[in-house]
Amino acid sequence: MITAEIPDMDVDPDGYNVVKNYMMHGPCGDLNPGCPCMKQGKCSKHFLKKFNNQTTFDEFDAHINVELCNYSISVKYLFKYVNKGSDRATIGIECLDTTTERDEIKRYLDCRYISATETCWRIFKFDIHHREPAIERLPFHLQGENTIVFQEERCPESILNRPDIVKTKFTEWFEANKEYEDARDLTYSDFPTRWVWDARGKRCIGRKKGKSIGRIHFAHPASGERFYMRMLLNFVKGSTSFESIRTINGVRYDTYKEACYALGLLEDDKEWNDCLAEAACWASGNELRNLFVTILIHCQVSDSSKLWRSNYEILLEDITSLQ
Repeated sequence: MITAEIPDMDVDPDGYNVVKNYMMHGPCGDLNPGCPCMKQGKCSKHFLKKFNNQTTFDEFDAHINVELCNYSISVKYLFKYVNKGSDRATIGIECLDTTTERDEIKRYLDCRYISATETCWRIFKFDIHHREPAIERLPFHLQGENTIVFQEERCPESILNRPDIVKTKFTEWFEANKEYEDARDLTYSDFPTRWVWDARGKRCIGRKKGKSIGRIHFAHPASGERFYMRMLLNFVKGSTSFESIRTINGVRYDTYKEACYALGLLEDDKEWNDCLAEAACWASGNELRNLFVTILIHCQVSDSSKLWRSNYEILLEDITSLQ
């Protein structure tokens, strides 16, 4: 329950003084149009607030700002704030018993400060974070463009001669579709719901317990064929090769973009709307603006004004909440 009021000075003088000294705003609005909080004729702090019947105080005198968390911007802010990492402090160690000159840079240590609350939480081994269900990132690549990770001191020839060098999570999805009939009913993003990737053996095995949701790596609209391949992966099922991804109704197309047209995915600006809506779930405000401008400049947008209107609310909400 959220409550707020000005306490009676005779009944609760301490509470009255706290509100008077720390929690009064204004006057603003029509009573004081020149108040610093006034923007375009309205209070930027959204005062006046609705009145309630009662309020509560503890022993700590301070400004307290309490709002009901009932919309997405508040949820995103709270999630980011409590998960932004441990507090850190920079401290200096000095010796007053000597006149020897010391290197100022070396005297400072970058230390980690753990509050009493976090200390207790870790001592009792409570979970620091939890995600349900598990999210599995699904990489993909064009033919012959898979990423290879190796240690710097390794000889390039020994890396290239490995028999499993071309095996990736993406290509093994092809192999699973070839071998198992029930795997062909799933798109690439749905594949982790019933199959598990064995990183050591580089193969896919049937899921026996738990559940997971797949999320395909993001592809920038300016990445060309890679962007259109990703679009197809959200719809095609049972692909057994790179060519089969761009095979629609028995017709094999030369490019993934042509296959997208054949599947009806590029008839209007839907792909750009979907791209912006997906990026709004994780991108920062600056990244969203850059993405929007990139789409306008480098992509074939049929109606830029309509694209802006359809995505204005998404962009405005997420840019405001993420910055």
